[in-house]
Amino acid sequence: MRHEYKQMQFKMGEYNEEEGIFSGYGAVFENIDSGGDIIEPGAFTKTLAEGWERVKILALHNDCWLPIGRPLELREDTNGLFLSARVSDTSMGKDIKVLLKDGVLNELSIGYDPIVFDYDSDGIRHLREVKLWEVSIVTWAMNPEATITGYKSMQEPIGLVKALESELMEELKAGRKISKSRLKSLQDVSKSMKTAARTIDAVIKEAQGEEKYRPLTYSRKGATPEKQIEIYY
Repeated sequence: MRHEYKQMQFKMGEYNEEEGIFSGYGAVFENIDSGGDIIEPGAFTKTLAEGWERVKILALHNDCWLPIGRPLELREDTNGLFLSARVSDTSMGKDIKVLLKDGVLNELSIGYDPIVFDYDSDGIRHLREVKLWEVSIVTWAMNPEATITGYKSMQEPIGLVKALESELMEELKAGRKISKSRLKSLQDVSKSMKTAARTIDAVIKEAQGEEKYRPLTYSRKGATPEKQIEIYY
């Protein structure tokens, strides 16, 4: 079976050339691309369950060259196929990172096999199951709605938290009943966020030069400055 390709445009955010890590969406669900296809939610479920460790990051879909990197995370969410990947520090990888930094390359494309699909009355093909082989950094794109948040930055976790908050608010407004497994998951997320928040606050305080122990000056009545005592707490 010959591989097919879906090109997705992404927008560059903050750039971290040293780590070479980018994240974003390689595919967006329920959106008609210029090839006349719609990728349906769940299309990647099986291929991800089988193990996405074999998926590679290529340049221009050219598998005759060495891969330029590998995914660090690959999963489906309500928006589409989320990807976090590292560009390796090879000679070609270095060139790719420079072109990304300069905004010359700013688009992604996935290489896949269509497994289960059908056509509607308008001739639009609905991809319901695909086998994902690779994600490429390419020159031109098909789908302008698949965006990347940029190279690894603090904006990624902030975006995920906001998305979770929005999703939970919608569930509350709709009056949906929360299952026991869903409740347990939310409790675990809440605990992790609180722990992370305490750690982040500690790092911020240290970076701002705040002392771990703050001194209070205690002075007995009539004592000279030399007799004052500093108490730390």
